[in-house]
Amino acid sequence: MSKSIFFRLLRTPIDEKGDVLAARIAALNNAALNAAGEAEETFALSPADFSLVPGSPFAYWVSDSIRLLFAKMPQMQSDDRRVCFGLSTKNDFRFLRLSWEIRPSDLHHHWFSFAKGGTFSPYYCDIHLLLDWEGDGKRLKAFADRRTQELFGTASWSRWINNWTYYFRPGLTWPRRTGAYSVRVLPKGCIFADKGPSVFVPANDSETLLALLAAMNSAAFEMLVRVQLARTELAQSYEVGLIQSTPVPPLTDHASRVTLSTLTREAHNLQRDRDRADETTHAFCLPGLARHTDKALLAGSLALEAEEQARTARLAEIQAQIDDIVFDLYGLSEADRALVREEMGESHGDTESTEEQEENLGDLCDSVAEADEDDEPTPPEDLPARVQNLLMWCVGVAFGRWDVRFALDPTLLPALQEPFDPLPRCAPGALVSTDGLPPANVDAIAPEAWLRTRQNVLDIPSLPFPHPHTSYSLPIAWDGILVDDSTHPSDIVARVRGVLSLLWGDRAGAIEREACEILGFDSLRDYFRDPRKGFFPFHIKRYSKSRRKAPIYWLLQSEKRNYGIWLYIHRLRPDGLFVAGRDYADAKVALEQVRLEELRAGLEALDGSTRRRREREIERQQKLVVEVTEFRDRLDRVALLKLPPDLNDGVVISIASLWELVPWKEAQRTWEKLVAGEYPWSTMAQQMQKQGLVK
Repeated sequence: MSKSIFFRLLRTPIDEKGDVLAARIAALNNAALNAAGEAEETFALSPADFSLVPGSPFAYWVSDSIRLLFAKMPQMQSDDRRVCFGLSTKNDFRFLRLSWEIRPSDLHHHWFSFAKGGTFSPYYCDIHLLLDWEGDGKRLKAFADRRTQELFGTASWSRWINNWTYYFRPGLTWPRRTGAYSVRVLPKGCIFADKGPSVFVPANDSETLLALLAAMNSAAFEMLVRVQLARTELAQSYEVGLIQSTPVPPLTDHASRVTLSTLTREAHNLQRDRDRADETTHAFCLPGLARHTDKALLAGSLALEAEEQARTARLAEIQAQIDDIVFDLYGLSEADRALVREEMGESHGDTESTEEQEENLGDLCDSVAEADEDDEPTPPEDLPARVQNLLMWCVGVAFGRWDVRFALDPTLLPALQEPFDPLPRCAPGALVSTDGLPPANVDAIAPEAWLRTRQNVLDIPSLPFPHPHTSYSLPIAWDGILVDDSTHPSDIVARVRGVLSLLWGDRAGAIEREACEILGFDSLRDYFRDPRKGFFPFHIKRYSKSRRKAPIYWLLQSEKRNYGIWLYIHRLRPDGLFVAGRDYADAKVALEQVRLEELRAGLEALDGSTRRRREREIERQQKLVVEVTEFRDRLDRVALLKLPPDLNDGVVISIASLWELVPWKEAQRTWEKLVAGEYPWSTMAQQMQKQGLVK
């Protein structure tokens, strides 16, 4: 059969393509092309050769031996392996939550971890979404029945809820639509999405899964995936059918399987190590700077960068080892291996410096702009971000969310879970009682002696400690309320300073000054008060993902920012706004009124410049009294609406009624939507409807 000639000019600049093509044709006409068709970027093959690859794509640039793998090797969907896609909610705002929005006690019976695509992250990626699956998904199924009836004339929830018999099984998953291909662990107990297809193996064998994960993340496997697309550029759709038909190398050899699973486990753990410093993940232990309290903040940050460089280098070594093993299992020649490495570029094995990562982040964001909506690359953590993450952790310690004892003695931290273990209800760094859930009071805090002996506190239903005792060294805002008030014992700045003092001792003042200098603020109080560049906007940004914004520390602030109340939603009681009004705002108004009267007393006895200074003080104090009184009155009006937040509604709906007090426009926009009758399924909307607040 005659052969066709193909010229490949992908790497040729567009303004040079014409000249290069003409030169290639001239060389061909001059018989410069040898019999095997091996001239650079010029290929000769029979059109029938394309049929070796499913779909007969024009994969002309690869060798016959690579195309023959599709005939010689078993497909992924064989040998009892199952590749499938999951469900689509068709209303993510209603049925999905971020993992930190929901109280830990509501997990695993109402809300379940949901793998829905995401950003590029091979071997490991934290699953940050939750799905409403209470009662076997009764609300989602009812919604799907209703919508399919409206759209298609027949109620059929199974049109959108697929392969449910595989839910909660351990497996492997990947983003269907992403800037770069990457497969990672799917822990037991998760539901997966249509945008997060998954692979399952017989008996859920973890060693088999880890070896298969290595193979699927290899350069050779990705090359075979891309061959079927007849393209190698980024921003592709890695559909289920594509992965099903990709040939898998034999994983029956015991030594190779063990080596691959061992390397994969190490790669998984190294990737997860980054999340040990990210408090929005299930792996969070401590902020990075809290692990280097023997150093100043800049020096601690440099140490963290060195750790990251070593981690990145080791991951590259592991990937190179995996690639070599999988090349051997596929039986690829040195020429084919060179081709694969060239085609895959830097997606396997090569390392980048932190500066290069930051420089390339913009390109990566551009490449995924048209990809999955949940594909959100996280910028590398820099010094200001590390400082802000430290301060945010300090606030969490003050609210009783994080356990400061782990910073004082990291050996108290529990070992992280096995790759396919169910995700925990609370992160390892959380302050917990002996049932593994957040404590309700100081007497319920898990004792240090128990922390030292536990195997895994995170999902233990109960343990025999009826009267636990602890010597916890910091006060906790058990009512979920802190204030911006230097005279109050629950002052947020004083509580943060208390944490810094416990960690850095007599160097805490210098650490605070360094933090303020790095962040560009004169004082910590200025940082916590600034609603544009301070703590609250940083917290909103860090606690937003997958197009959801879910801050869990809420700032209620007076108009001139001279007073504020901070609420931690997981500790807030139904009467929390009344408590904030009576126990905090009322007390502040009374205190400032007393100060005003003290300033007025004796004014008549003063004269000259002394009297003028006193009069200016009185004027400022009068304005402050008016400001805090107006704040108190606004808070009372909201409390009297009797719209206690239901966290099952999600943060943006729960915070909406506070829109006049919260310096966040999202709260006002959501309130306006609620008033207009949107989100009728939410508890907030139903309460508003009963009170006639909906138009």
